[in-house]
Amino acid sequence: MAKQFTVPSLAKADVEYGGLEAKLSELSGDSQGTATAIADLIADIEARPAPRIRVDVAALLGETIDQTLSERPEKLRALRRHAEAVDAAIVEVRQRLRDRTGTASKKACDLVRTEYGRRIDALVSALNAVQAARLHADALLDDLESEGVQLSYLPALRPNFLGDRNDGHIHRFKREAMEAGYVN
Repeated sequence: MAKQFTVPSLAKADVEYGGLEAKLSELSGDSQGTATAIADLIADIEARPAPRIRVDVAALLGETIDQTLSERPEKLRALRRHAEAVDAAIVEVRQRLRDRTGTASKKACDLVRTEYGRRIDALVSALNAVQAARLHADALLDDLESEGVQLSYLPALRPNFLGDRNDGHIHRFKREAMEAGYVN
């Protein structure tokens, strides 16, 4: 049974990328929380409008006014400024993630290079077996043809999708794998 191999995420491969992803998640949560707070405050302002008179005037009239009602517009402005700052920070973090993707990808590829090489080596071994089986089958057809046998009665199958039997797709793939250093 093949041993389990887990491909690392960009965040696992590169600590800085992981930190940026964590920051983006934190900012996204902040953005959602701020949007909810803004919506709740707007609903509260609409449901409980501020009195039309000032607190000091109400006091002279012997009335009490909830002072928090008059503080809501400033709180709303502060929440909106915060939301704008969070949105700008999200844009910046996303750009930093894009800028860091190449470095993080290189690190991820470095982490899987040995496993990928093992898999390419296994593929080349299987292709060697395919090539040997192809040559073995073709040899029988070649021998029949050399005896003048009409192969249309067999019917003969030639795996032409593999390319030329002496320099086809398998040969090219093996050369590429050797040039990349995955097989000897």
